[in-house]
Amino acid sequence: MRAFGDVAREFRSYHDNSFNVAAHLVTTPVCLATALAIVETTYGTSSARVATWTYALATVVFVDCGVGLKAWTTAWIWAIAYAARTAVETGATTVGLVGTFVAAYVGQELAHHATGQKTYQGSYMGQSNWIGLLLEHTFYLLPLCLDAVFHMRESFLTWIVAHNYVVRGKLTSSKDRAAMKTIEDFVTKEDPDRSCTAHWWHTRLADKEKKAFTHIVHSEPVEKMFAERFRPDAWVVRPVYGMNEIYVASSHHNNNSDTVFYMEHIDGPWAVYPFCFLYRCMLAVNENVKVQTIFSHEGSGGCLSNGDVVGFDFHREIHYIADKPVTNPDRRITMKLHYCVYPKCFGPFGEGLLHLSVMYNTLARKLFLNTIHPTGIWRFMAFMVLFVTRGAFLVSKYAGMNNIASVLALYAVGKYIHPFFFFAMTSYTHYCMYIATYHVRDRINFGMFKRNVVFWKTLALTHLAVAYVKNFQFDPISIIMIVCGYGLSTSAAVALGMDQTYFGVELGEVKPNFVSGFPYNVVPHPMIVGSMLGLLGIHKMDGLREALPYAVPMHCFMYLLHMIQEQVNDIYSDSWRPQSSSAPSKGRSARTPVRKSSSKSPRVRSATPKKTSSRTPKKSPSRTPKRRPSKR
Repeated sequence: MRAFGDVAREFRSYHDNSFNVAAHLVTTPVCLATALAIVETTYGTSSARVATWTYALATVVFVDCGVGLKAWTTAWIWAIAYAARTAVETGATTVGLVGTFVAAYVGQELAHHATGQKTYQGSYMGQSNWIGLLLEHTFYLLPLCLDAVFHMRESFLTWIVAHNYVVRGKLTSSKDRAAMKTIEDFVTKEDPDRSCTAHWWHTRLADKEKKAFTHIVHSEPVEKMFAERFRPDAWVVRPVYGMNEIYVASSHHNNNSDTVFYMEHIDGPWAVYPFCFLYRCMLAVNENVKVQTIFSHEGSGGCLSNGDVVGFDFHREIHYIADKPVTNPDRRITMKLHYCVYPKCFGPFGEGLLHLSVMYNTLARKLFLNTIHPTGIWRFMAFMVLFVTRGAFLVSKYAGMNNIASVLALYAVGKYIHPFFFFAMTSYTHYCMYIATYHVRDRINFGMFKRNVVFWKTLALTHLAVAYVKNFQFDPISIIMIVCGYGLSTSAAVALGMDQTYFGVELGEVKPNFVSGFPYNVVPHPMIVGSMLGLLGIHKMDGLREALPYAVPMHCFMYLLHMIQEQVNDIYSDSWRPQSSSAPSKGRSARTPVRKSSSKSPRVRSATPKKTSSRTPKKSPSRTPKRRPSKR
């Protein structure tokens, strides 16, 4: 039998996708638990206990891995034994256990299919000693799955992170340029009215222009920008020709449908369609120095010109265009390319978003064309287009359709599970988002992250406020603690600003705002002190503590967990440094390390931090590091 480390290195290459690993952490224990339960129902409890002890001791003795992995493996073995015993006590039949085993095994295979990863077993089945390798694989399987958790390409925490899904590229090859020139010549020949926007749908173009359009749809830079964001072996990127068009901008817009483009807006209504994306890619066909495309939540923007292409989520990304005070050499010609992106395993479900998007786009296109030059009833319809667009934007910017849908779903499920299910599931989500985002800190949509955590934090505080009022008993000390605590934390947040309070510096989005005034010159760590004081003030009231004894302690635990994360995984650890021995400062040893204080410390003026490749700002090593800003 080979060493565990050698097998683990091979196993990881087939299990580096977080979804695949997560599925194995379910299916593997289920298979082992049902197998153990079958042993107990067939041969008795003593046989099952012998099997459990034998496997546990064998993994400790023969699995040559670290103590931590051995401890995790042992803990999982006893959890599996407990699950098997519970299944037997609840009257599980052998047929039912076998069916569960088969379902878990098939589910494991489906996880590989869903993520586009081949199975480790398939890599050796053609070898002459495949039986021995299979037994070795089976014996090591549980610690192998646990080992894979520590070697995934992405953490499980990325699942709740507000990712940045905007993609960018540029067409530069001679063939791509020739195709764009064909489109530009076509528009020039058509010479559309310059007082409003002009549109030509891909399906109605002549053969020459349609061929050029199709070439651009499948051009290498466009395919590359999607491949860099979505793994080609796991995701489908399918062109949606029914939505593609040539679009010519106009600087004239007066309460007609063209005005929509100059408003912050989202393009489509299917934001709650899970795990799938409908991308709109804007490709600049000619030179453009006037019209900017700006993404509000992502925090970027600029003029697309001469082959620049940017792709964004049609149903979720807030954006708008704005004019610079300059004149374009000619009218701005762009192509709108559309792609449906979904996991390969979704198949028809992913295709469903494609068809829904085409259907909506067709209806919206007819309404849009009739409201470019509105008369009669169409004036009212133009007003409704602007009104609905504005409403949809406000919901997306300050709440998010996904967040609203999640709350409604959790509320509905809670009606059938437990009276406090909804309360528990929605009170601590923002802490999980803090922890996940601080852990990942790469390709984060900063605006969307702020929106999400503010939404869920507001909901959590609303829960506490409602519970406090419902169970109110006059307690002056409780009231004073709440007012002083949340007043202090609010003043700290105001002093820092919204962006800096929510990881703006850590994510490289803003420069540090060094605060030395109130409340940082009065109370150390005012945001933490204030929040904890307010929470303890809520818990102080007897009525709420009796009704919800664990609610506030769990808030405190999650808060402290994130604090520990910040200190253990300190992104400012490079600030530790010894001073030069040749020129020690007065009153300090030449080798005394100087380090920034806690992230909850007062701010004082310092040098502008530099950004690393991970967009994490760091202080210049040439200066003594100063204190840094507070978080939540």
